[in-house]
Amino acid sequence: MCGDGARAIITAMRAADTRRLVVVTASGHIVGDGDGPFTRTVVKPMLRRYLRESFADFARTDQAVQASGLDWTIMRPPRLTDGKPRPYRTAIDRNVRGGISLARADLAHAILAALTDPATVGHTVALGY
Repeated sequence: MCGDGARAIITAMRAADTRRLVVVTASGHIVGDGDGPFTRTVVKPMLRRYLRESFADFARTDQAVQASGLDWTIMRPPRLTDGKPRPYRTAIDRNVRGGISLARADLAHAILAALTDPATVGHTVALGY
């Protein structure tokens, strides 16, 4: 569903000659340098087993966005909560080590910040506490 939606949005943006695209997927489907050993060897493999379809959809979304030719940023939050806003950490093109949750309000804040930050164009931004 996310991949199909991203492709439809990309098509509409090209037709409207709009360039800036910020998309939210998740950090769970990416295993990388920002992940600690426990997360890399235990947590992420378990998540991949139970969330296989969702993670495959996120991967298709990432591929479509990255190939779009637009000024894209992919936001990759961990588990979202209804918590109150508080200071969060970000990482460009890697996961946030130990970042296992994030309030939806903080994700919204980060999306708005990324919209006007040229340093995020063509990159992924992971978030977490």
